[in-house]
Amino acid sequence: MNQYDEFNGGDEQDEERRSYQQYEIKEAIVFLIEITPELLMPQADLNSHSQLFEILSSINDLMSELIITMRNTGIGIYFYNCSSSPVLKSMKLPNGFHKLFRLNVLNLQNMKTLNDLIQDHNLQLKPLESSFKYQPMEDENHLSVVLNRIIDEMSAKPQFNRKKLVWITNNDKPYTKTSTKENLWRIINDYYNYNFFIEPFFLSSPTKPFDFEQYKDVFLNTSFLKKSQERQSQENDDDDHERSGGFTKDSPIFKKSMLANQIRKSIFRIKEVRRMLFSCNLILSDNGTIGGGLGCTVKGYTLYSHEKYKKDLLLYTREETIKKVFLDSTMIKSGTGEQIQLKPNKEKSVAQRKEEAGIRKGYEIGGGQDIIFLNSEQLNFITNYAFDHRLEEFEDADEFTEIKEEDDEESEKVLYSEPPYLKLLGFRDLENFSPVYCCGPPVFVTADLNNGMKTTSIKGGFTNSLETLASLYRSCLKLKQYGIVFGCTKRNARPHLYALYPTQTIKSSRNIPDEQDFPQGFLLIKLPWVEDIRSLPEDFITDVDYQTTDLNKAYDDELVQDFKILFQPYTMQYYNPKDFPNPSLNYFYKVIKYEILQMELKPSERTLLKNDITMQKLAQLKQRIDHNDTSQSIIRKINLRLNELEDSLPKRKIPDSVSRSTKRPTTKKLPEIDEEAVLVKWKQGTLNEFTMDQLKGFQKRYPQIKMGSRKAEMVENVTKFLDSREKR
Repeated sequence: MNQYDEFNGGDEQDEERRSYQQYEIKEAIVFLIEITPELLMPQADLNSHSQLFEILSSINDLMSELIITMRNTGIGIYFYNCSSSPVLKSMKLPNGFHKLFRLNVLNLQNMKTLNDLIQDHNLQLKPLESSFKYQPMEDENHLSVVLNRIIDEMSAKPQFNRKKLVWITNNDKPYTKTSTKENLWRIINDYYNYNFFIEPFFLSSPTKPFDFEQYKDVFLNTSFLKKSQERQSQENDDDDHERSGGFTKDSPIFKKSMLANQIRKSIFRIKEVRRMLFSCNLILSDNGTIGGGLGCTVKGYTLYSHEKYKKDLLLYTREETIKKVFLDSTMIKSGTGEQIQLKPNKEKSVAQRKEEAGIRKGYEIGGGQDIIFLNSEQLNFITNYAFDHRLEEFEDADEFTEIKEEDDEESEKVLYSEPPYLKLLGFRDLENFSPVYCCGPPVFVTADLNNGMKTTSIKGGFTNSLETLASLYRSCLKLKQYGIVFGCTKRNARPHLYALYPTQTIKSSRNIPDEQDFPQGFLLIKLPWVEDIRSLPEDFITDVDYQTTDLNKAYDDELVQDFKILFQPYTMQYYNPKDFPNPSLNYFYKVIKYEILQMELKPSERTLLKNDITMQKLAQLKQRIDHNDTSQSIIRKINLRLNELEDSLPKRKIPDSVSRSTKRPTTKKLPEIDEEAVLVKWKQGTLNEFTMDQLKGFQKRYPQIKMGSRKAEMVENVTKFLDSREKR
């Protein structure tokens, strides 16, 4: 191998290591609000609240959600055209520019500041109008200074890797001079040059419609901005999100202003980050005789995901302060207790260095009776047992068949595909798709505009990916079909069977009021595959002849019709996952919020029905059914029919193999332990290796040892007893 090959080989190894690194999005959101008389005016469609109250209360709720899901997000709230106030801190220059709190990571102090402001207004202790008063700036060029100061505020926080300015205003005449327009024009270019995204909220006024012309001149009338957008769209996506390319003349932001009752929904949409789940090649024809080598490079984005518990930090209290727990572990040899030292080597991973030191991963088998130790090669073999992705060249010419084309040229050998990849197997009609076979949340798939050149999971992809995928999408719509694909979306994942379902067709529309539908693309839906089918009960696979009725049908017509009539009035028009948050997680943070903000949490607010939206929906549904005589009669009819079928059907028999495996295994009684064995384990600090019965037997001989209900308590009590004896 020459030096050039060695150099490239090193880069490939580094690239492979980087592909497994996680990228955490730390977003900074700055709210810049212009105070105007219309913003402070109460409005009927906001329950007699002002637009300013709606904005601040929405930001307050947004922070309460972000502290749960994205706690590393930064929030800052600034105002201009505003007079000084005790609740606001002056930014000194220019006059009329103030802050409620500076851009910083979400913290309790800032959350309490904003929450107290909202609570004082709700309790009529101190209205917002008394703290925020309109005071126009002396010079219209001061707006340029304000935007420049916001750039300084963002640049002073390098810990955030995605920064956004939310500019909220209902003033459609921000300037009158050409010089002011040119200054704003240059500053907006500076924002895009720094990769700071601006999201303007143009609020409509009850008296007149919003005029977008001056803002169009500032945002769009520049060739430099177009070059900046083009350069930005070609930059690295960081494998998790894409930066926005700015606005165009057809952007919806310049066509319709925001109504007062749309403020909350728009502010909550700010926290939605487009997360890239995978990037791989979609192979449409794998060097076949008809299609040749045809394909495209695609990206998959997460549509939705629910909040989950994550034990990220371990904390303890000391002298009324919260301290972080730091853990340190050492590896020792089981026989001698000698500490194992890993040899430092920057070229090898921790797993490789552990294997060189003789450390292997152990797996319990036989109910924990035995442990099997596997090295990395064995682990890779077991992980990839379902399908082999390895590229292998055939050395023997007899192992493959040569296919001659018309021009007598040899076709290339079709080898295994290197993961990640997706291969098209065929198509099915849209009407044959059954949603009950979805084995996981769908992923939105679109073309990779960079053709795989900007991602680390694949080493380049197909050219013209957008045109190829667009042609496939149009063909699926025209023929009313969806694709069946096979493969693995990540390098170290097992392959699976998927449905490539086109959006904006039957069964793929959201139908959520005031919400945008899915854009044109595909939904990648996981279908039942090897592990899913193996998890079915044995009789579902072996006994396929179900005799549920006298006519040997697979279902009962009478029951089907009754259920259709029963469900029809109560069917949900749409389902939005954002409307059903994790109840236990939300309640946990709700208790903390009320405790820290010193708010009273009434007993009525602690009930399950009050904190679980799903339970609220079920209670409402039950109430509707209980008060509907027609539904009650149908339910009685269904119960009678089910009782008839239960009496007529043969009872399900449990196979002998299953019944034997479900029997509780008999545990072998361990011998009692003597004092010498206990002392040895005590000195080694391994008393927990004894069973609970052995510890109880030892405690009976020494009444001084307190009895514990758990094994950990017994170990602690025995340790205290032996420690006290040693001190004598």
